[in-house]
Amino acid sequence: MEKEDRLSAELRKLSESDIYPFHMPGHKRNMKQSVLSGAFDMDITEIDGFDDLGSPDGLIRRIEERAEKHYGADRAFLLVNGSTCGILSAVSALVPHRGKLVMSRNSHKSAFNAAYLGELYTGYIEPVYYDKYGLCGESDLDSLKKILEEESDADAVLITSPVYEGFISDVDTAADIVHSYGIPLIVDAAHGAHLDISKKADISIVSLHKTYPALTSSALCLVNGDRTDTEKLKFHINIFQTSSPSYVLMAGMDECFNVLEKEGNERVFALRKELDEIYDLCKKTTALKLITKNGVQASGGYDFDESKLNFYDE
Repeated sequence: MEKEDRLSAELRKLSESDIYPFHMPGHKRNMKQSVLSGAFDMDITEIDGFDDLGSPDGLIRRIEERAEKHYGADRAFLLVNGSTCGILSAVSALVPHRGKLVMSRNSHKSAFNAAYLGELYTGYIEPVYYDKYGLCGESDLDSLKKILEEESDADAVLITSPVYEGFISDVDTAADIVHSYGIPLIVDAAHGAHLDISKKADISIVSLHKTYPALTSSALCLVNGDRTDTEKLKFHINIFQTSSPSYVLMAGMDECFNVLEKEGNERVFALRKELDEIYDLCKKTTALKLITKNGVQASGGYDFDESKLNFYDE
């Protein structure tokens, strides 16, 4: 962006002005001696000129547009309550009360909480188990096919990719299977903000803070295709998301995309170089064994995120 009309830039201008805040929060941006003084300077509530997260059309909407461009998404929603908020919202928007959700058995607790809140019937996709590593991995596609044959009246499917340990599912093929039943696919991609996000998934939720330079609880809900009622999704996001969103977190997301746009390729190149050095070093010793993409694929797995350093013992 040539013109500095980003949220973070406007917050800096406000913090450097002589405007005194007669509004929340109570610290009045007057905590100069604090180790967190920079955060206090930018910590405001919804005031004129700074947009509204519940229905953004200005500075906040422009951050969403940056996210849409970065991920190639049709629509992006900022989440200041983390991916947890996105998963709760996506399930609630796509599965009716007491409906049926097919989900990865190794899903995040927020998916189970969504099922609890909606009193949903749940069917489970088994993960691939890697006996060599003693770990559960990606969603097994044969298990997905089997459960959908048994639960063909399911309202939606939720899988996790990548899982915490780095195992990646074949999301495109999973989406084809799910869509053949005329239902949407939700992907909990919280740990994969730095990876390619499938355009075939109807809703993907990513945590910027997990792998990108963003503050904790910064996340996105990404929508593709026409199987999601975005207004209904927005309605549920506004239910689960705080009505007092942190402008510090949103400014952090703004700056995150600034870094990615200006330095992203350079940083990825540097990371790949460092990872190659680590993996090469481990090849030269029997003391340290690392899970590798080649090792996972040789074991019949689909893919693996090698920025996750997983040591194992045979």
